[in-house]
Amino acid sequence: EFMLPRYKRVIEFLRGHGCDLITVDSDGNIEALIPMLLEAGVTGVWPCEIAAGMDPVKLRREYGQALTLSGGIDKRMLARDKRTVEREVMSKLPWLIEQGGFIPTVDHTVPPDVPYQNFLYYLELKRKVAEGRA
Repeated sequence: EFMLPRYKRVIEFLRGHGCDLITVDSDGNIEALIPMLLEAGVTGVWPCEIAAGMDPVKLRREYGQALTLSGGIDKRMLARDKRTVEREVMSKLPWLIEQGGFIPTVDHTVPPDVPYQNFLYYLELKRKVAEGRA
């Protein structure tokens, strides 16, 4: 009642100026809002925050190509061991990338407690998946 008309107004303005991709940055679990956001003309959401209960695989299955997704790799897992990093990346990225409409990245900014070597390993895995080598 309150959000939809305003989102539509802003999105109509943006589309009138050539902007076709409209992504909403929203922390937390916004699953209940996604139908309204799509109705308003939003085309994507970021960061698909895992700690809040967002699930990019579930969202892709539910909304298909109607909703671009960005994020979905649990940033907290990058602070653990390499096996955990690999499990997190490989459990989601291959299928999501294959489906399209997905920007593979962590579910928010990378926290300061993530070891640099783990971050590099995450990037290496992501690159391998994107190139079809994983």
